[in-house]
Amino acid sequence: MAKAWLDPFGKESGVGVVQDNPVTYAKIQQMVDAKNVTWDIAQGGADFGLEGNPRLEDIDCSVVSCGDYANGPFKVYKQGVPLFVFSIVLAYNTDKFGANPPRNYADFFNTAKYPGKRAIDGTAGFQGILEAVLMANGVPRDKLYPLDVDRALKLLEPIKDDLIVFKDAAECINLVSSGEAVMGNCYNGRVKLAKDEGQPIDNTWGQQIYLCDYLFVPKGAPDKANAMKLIAYIASAANNGKITQYIPYGPANPKATASGTYAADAPTAHVLEGEDAPIVMDSAWWNANMEKAIEKTTAWLAG
Repeated sequence: MAKAWLDPFGKESGVGVVQDNPVTYAKIQQMVDAKNVTWDIAQGGADFGLEGNPRLEDIDCSVVSCGDYANGPFKVYKQGVPLFVFSIVLAYNTDKFGANPPRNYADFFNTAKYPGKRAIDGTAGFQGILEAVLMANGVPRDKLYPLDVDRALKLLEPIKDDLIVFKDAAECINLVSSGEAVMGNCYNGRVKLAKDEGQPIDNTWGQQIYLCDYLFVPKGAPDKANAMKLIAYIASAANNGKITQYIPYGPANPKATASGTYAADAPTAHVLEGEDAPIVMDSAWWNANMEKAIEKTTAWLAG
């Protein structure tokens, strides 16, 4: 963030930008409710609620080029602007399957063709893996949502003993690269960094699941005007693609051009077609159904 956008914005505008962390929704709620807001901008997912959240300011589309996003995978919400795109990818151990890598999630769930354990994320109601198993069993991408959680869990039942559930994103890389699991649904950036370190891990881009972080402004932000200017700077077609100079994430603005070290490694640089095309995660569905999904997946794991 700092090298790609914050420092250049400060130099060009004369407005200093100070970073603070960690960003949590609870902290934003506390600040707004106490009328003691110290942040002008925050970064997070759409699951915070970016359409009618009373604790957020509306985005000023007279300042931010909201129209740029009209034909992109992620829209500008009333209270949030897409920042960058990352993805959940099918990662695999190259020592195990380097000569015959899996292509998509049909292969991920085919334990006869690709024997071994699978690492799946258990932190958020099987987010990503529910979509994957439904697609692998023939659900068209345009019919994925609303997710049929019960059906997805039934489809996972035959390979339940082959699943390793992790609780931290770093575990996915460790499990796959060590060979304890032969595949995992990991984040693309972590796979790339581990691969560059020489670990025996790679990923396919087939059916990658797009996610996006957003920028939003807490209600009562002390410098709302400059907050909108900074968001406009970051989200612009001229600047949004600069993220790939520093990390393997892609620009969220479809008019932006990725450049630099990681341009070829960004999810948006690997847009396959047909059944292997990317899937855009429906954050609105997850926002409304996360609690129920966690309840069902937790009960399924315990059963």
